Amino acid sequence: MSLNQKCNSYIHFAVKANKVLWGLDFIKKSKFIPYVIIFDNTLGENSKKQMLNYSEENEVELIEVEENYLNNLLKRKNVKMIGIIDESLANAILNNNQ
Repeated sequence: MSLNQKCNSYIHFAVKANKVLWGLDFIKKSKFIPYVIIFDNTLGENSKKQMLNYSEENEVELIEVEENYLNNLLKRKNVKMIGIIDESLANAILNNNQ
């Protein structure tokens, strides 16, 4: 699934404001709990299982996007998962994603 243009803008705002956690390891080790996790559908099975466990424990919303969506959106290589730690941006992404 791809996100709409508004959601893309909110993700860019979060990146510029440094309100993004990059990757599963950093998300799990961070003292901040993300409000939403956006992940690529090519994420490995083990990582996906760990992410699902983490999201259930911490009640985090999940959004799955198509292959290379995050790479193309953020103009970076090998981005499989990001966590948004700003509550207002996360809520805006979730509300506009439906």
